[in-house]
Amino acid sequence: MYYTITLNPAVDMLTTAENFALGKLNRTQEAKYVVGGKGINISILLNNVGVDSKAWGFVAGFTGYFIKSELDNLGVKHDFVETRGATRINMKLTTETETEINGQSSSVNLDNVSDFFTKLEVLTKEDVVFLSGNVIAGMGVEDFKAIAKRVSASGATLVVDSNKELVLDTLQYKPFVVKPNEFELGEMFGVTLNSIEEILQYAEKLQERGAKNVLVSRGADGALLLTEDKEVFEVNVAKGKIVSTVAAGDSMLAMFVAKYNETKDYQEALRYASAAGGATSFSVGVGNKKLIEELLPQIEVKKLK
Repeated sequence: MYYTITLNPAVDMLTTAENFALGKLNRTQEAKYVVGGKGINISILLNNVGVDSKAWGFVAGFTGYFIKSELDNLGVKHDFVETRGATRINMKLTTETETEINGQSSSVNLDNVSDFFTKLEVLTKEDVVFLSGNVIAGMGVEDFKAIAKRVSASGATLVVDSNKELVLDTLQYKPFVVKPNEFELGEMFGVTLNSIEEILQYAEKLQERGAKNVLVSRGADGALLLTEDKEVFEVNVAKGKIVSTVAAGDSMLAMFVAKYNETKDYQEALRYASAAGGATSFSVGVGNKKLIEELLPQIEVKKLK
């Protein structure tokens, strides 16, 4: 079973505005409301390609109800801890550039956190767990690390995608794959990465700390994969009209893990991962299976070493 953990989910409002100006009245065009949060995005992508998963995390209030309702409509299983307050709303505004305004959810209490940890007791070595995004108010770094430790102790496959501190703090639990983007990887080590060689140098440092595979997304330049066997693969990206890059990285990670588990082939997993990231970039919300398959002929994987 695949499980996704989104400790701080959101409702994403996607909208556009022409001639946007700070300090003045701006009118947006039609808005789309989609459920968000890294783990939830992963569950939706998995569902879109026919892979069963269950979404875990915290939800609250009218926005939490919207998240559960939308996942029900999509056919995505979920088992959230319900808390007081309201789940956050994020705005993704497209003008001449993309601007993100992320809200803040209400906090969780100790009982909520305890209820969440109880859910982890069902995990076995047959399961895959995506631990994604940041902690919610009321939880801390130690809680995030404790989740990773519980997953690892159960024998389940751990996948981590979060901010630099949380990724680095969970490497000791040997995640199957971590997926920083090029900027985030440099940020982890306080450097600016200017070449493939430098990206691989610091990807290897993540492996030295415990990561088995490192997938580094590079935007329009595609992605690099450093495998646990020290093989290096490079993949391009598909061409198309970008609607929103929100959830593109989550889609790439979800597809990579699912396709690798199906084929045990890193190159095939990477090819599908790039197509999935593109499909989401060209869609409102998370890309679907049909578009992923349409983009596959554009994707080429090269072995660098």
